[in-house]
Amino acid sequence: MVHIEPPSGLPGPIGAESIRYRIDAATSQYKGFRQNSYALNNVASSLEWDISQKHTLSLFSGKTFDFTKPDAGLPKSKNPKIDLVEPGISLNNNYNTNDDYLKSNSGNFKIQLDSKFFNILSMKSFISYSPQTYYYFAAEDLSHSSIDKNTIERDHLHFETKRSPLQGTVELNWTFRTGFRHKLLSGYEYHWMVSRHRRRYFPQGATSINIQYPKIEPVQPLPENFTDRKTLYQQMHSLYFQDLMEFSEIIKFLLGGRYDSWIRENRTEKLYDLNDNYVSRPASSFNKTRTQSDAKVFTYRVGLIYQPLHYYTTYIGYSIAFIPVTFINTSGKQLKPEMGEQIEIGQRIEFAKGKVQLTGALFAAKKYDVAILINSRPPLYDQAGELRTNGYEFNIDFHLTKEWSFKSGYAHTIAEWESFRLTDSKGNETDYKGNRPINVPRNTANFWTTYTFSSGFGFGLGGRYVDSIAANNANSFFIPPYGLYDVSVYYKYSYYYFQINCTNVSNKRYFISSIPNPTPGPPRQFLFTVSGKF
Repeated sequence: MVHIEPPSGLPGPIGAESIRYRIDAATSQYKGFRQNSYALNNVASSLEWDISQKHTLSLFSGKTFDFTKPDAGLPKSKNPKIDLVEPGISLNNNYNTNDDYLKSNSGNFKIQLDSKFFNILSMKSFISYSPQTYYYFAAEDLSHSSIDKNTIERDHLHFETKRSPLQGTVELNWTFRTGFRHKLLSGYEYHWMVSRHRRRYFPQGATSINIQYPKIEPVQPLPENFTDRKTLYQQMHSLYFQDLMEFSEIIKFLLGGRYDSWIRENRTEKLYDLNDNYVSRPASSFNKTRTQSDAKVFTYRVGLIYQPLHYYTTYIGYSIAFIPVTFINTSGKQLKPEMGEQIEIGQRIEFAKGKVQLTGALFAAKKYDVAILINSRPPLYDQAGELRTNGYEFNIDFHLTKEWSFKSGYAHTIAEWESFRLTDSKGNETDYKGNRPINVPRNTANFWTTYTFSSGFGFGLGGRYVDSIAANNANSFFIPPYGLYDVSVYYKYSYYYFQINCTNVSNKRYFISSIPNPTPGPPRQFLFTVSGKF
């Protein structure tokens, strides 16, 4: 495996100290397990001008160019309860084609004005534009051929997405007293976005490959199933506030609220080809659909912080959330926004002047009208009624000496569907109440410790554990749990940093996902990193 990551930064003034600039650039290259690879490149610049002692104008710009080879995973066995993948299949097998890719590029342009009117009142306002483009073609679903047991049939997906999001924000910070101290944050946000998405689907099993000895080669000729173009128009106005009220040094109360007015329009047009030719001219209503949805929602959060001792803090908080979704259901109707609520109780204990910190929390959350993918070709969604999540977590952070640090954490999460019924194309209804959602482990744990010598040389040692996860909504099979150990050696010299990491030291076989197919985690790998600051 090869990994190269040399970031750099060039800050400095321009003439007078009131004008400053900064330029950053980074590139990251990877080639390794299962012939996967990626190339990530980005550059960013900023210019700050102190117009006066009270006002600073900032200009930000950035660009990223990324290329990734997708991974379709491994074919699932016919009896995944016993063997997740077919016995005898090498974890190094790659069932993608040589033409598979994910290309993306994005930009970020932002103008910001920071103003400080008094010691108690400041304002931040900005306008940003962040265009994004994605190009994707890859083999995805893998299935056993009904004709030849040594053959795997592949499904393919091709899409292009272009997004043009624009955001404007005005935010005020005000500190004042009304018998006790207030730290008030309030603001207005405006979001506008146009998203254009074109995609092609191909018949199931459009191409095939040998199950035991797959070869990465150019994609076979693909018969086109159908092509469509989706255009999304979205606009949202938001007002929000948050007030931290300090009744005393011991008791603080947090109150916040947000009002969102959201409107969205989806247009879908069936096309003859990727040159945007319609199936029929003029396009009939059968080949064009249009849906609109809107919502006006007020959400809020409250919290109480109690700190009777300088080394002990406890808190309790409650919040509700609103998440607009872009999907439509099997009937072609826009899905309702997701709603959620959560309550959390936690505490933090510090020892040795903050060198030792212990944190812990209990939480209970519910999500309503959760969007669920029920079909991948084409992607169809439905809404589950309610998802319940309860659990607890704690973390330990030691920095007893300048040279030695230790961090560790554990989380226990119980997530189950309280209400979730699906009806298939034949009208058969399945009740998933009590089942676990996909990809949510019950238990996770981790630790990492480092020791750095005065010479700049150091080493690290750590481990992580992830419990089993449900591989589908029916919970008919699970991805097994796994535990891994990692080590690192590093050296700091002047502006440079050199590091060698070894992950999965024991070379353990494990899987990290089942979507769209079982995907193995990397075996023992060595990662070489070189970075510098100038």
